[in-house]
Parts: sequence; C-alpha cells; structure tokens
Amino acid sequence: MYAVDGNSGTRWESAFSDPQWISVDLGTAATISRVYLNWEGAYAISYSIEVSANGTTWSTVYSTTTGDGGIDNVTFAPVNAKFVRLTGTQRGTQYGYSLWDMEVYP
Repeated sequence: MYAVDGNSGTRWESAFSDPQWISVDLGTAATISRVYLNWEGAYAISYSIEVSANGTTWSTVYSTTTGDGGIDNVTFAPVNAKFVRLTGTQRGTQYGYSLWDMEVYP
C-alpha cells in the first residue's frame, strides 16, 4: 500500500471502476481528527472518510461530492478508531483513484 509507506514518490492506485477503497490499520486505537490526502492526477470527485474500531463496522466522519484533486486536508470532530478508510464513489477521470500519500493525524 504505497500511499502509506512514507515515500511521496510512490502511489496507490485502484481499479478503473466505482466504488473503490483503501484502508489503514493504525495498529492500536487512537484519537484522530485529520486525514491528509495527496492525490495524483486520478482523483475522487465524491469520496468519504470512514473509521472503525474493528475493521468491520464503519462510521462516516467526512464526505464530499466536490473533490478537485491536489491536496485535501480533511478535518473532522475527534473520534477514537483503529482503522481508517477512504472510499471513492465518483472518479474525476477515466482512470482509477490514485494517491501519493494518505496520512492520519490526531
């Protein structure tokens, strides 16, 4: 999963269809309130950020239908979670979704 490897020169890309998702296991539960997304040219117009304590039951903490690529610094009310997932539901290009970086912060 190159979007979370700490190397901004590598990227994660999805299949060329909707919906697609990428999830991150934080290793232990933590309070989070920000997700930083650095999109490559293939971005999401519509996407959501979801969190989970167990990787099975998800709650949406943020969603948009006006994504335009580039950098998204998504903030939301602090929440305790072990897993974070980005789900793209409408692509901005004919290609899949592509992220240089996905970072999770308190």
